[in-house]
Amino acid sequence: MRALLLPTLLIVAATLTGCGGGETATPTTVTVTAPPPAVASPSTTTAPVQDLEIPDVEGKNGAIALDELERAGFTNVQAGSADEQDTVVINAANWKVVSIEPGAGETIPSDSTVVLTMTKQ
Repeated sequence: MRALLLPTLLIVAATLTGCGGGETATPTTVTVTAPPPAVASPSTTTAPVQDLEIPDVEGKNGAIALDELERAGFTNVQAGSADEQDTVVINAANWKVVSIEPGAGETIPSDSTVVLTMTKQ
C-alpha cells in the first residue's frame, strides 16, 4: 500500500502544479516615456541695420580685430590672407591685420561686407 501511496501523491502534486496551483502571474511592467517638451528655437530676428563707422584695426591681432568689429555692430566680417603660403585664415588669433576694406573711418551699413586682410608674417 505504501508503494502505491507515493506515486499517487506525486501525480496529485503534479496535477495541482500544472493547473496553476494557486500561484498568481507576475504582472508585466510597461514603461512609457513621453517625448521631451519642444524646445523653443533660437530667435531669428536680427539687429536692425544701422550706419556705423569702421574702427581702425590695422596692425591688430586678427581675433581682436574681428571681435572689435563684431562689438561695433558689423554682422558680415570676412577674413582673407595676404600670404602666398598660408592662403586660408583658420585661427585669426595667429594672424595680424594688414588692411581693411572699406577703410577705417568710413561709415557703412552694419550688414555690409567688411574684409580684413591678414598675414601670419
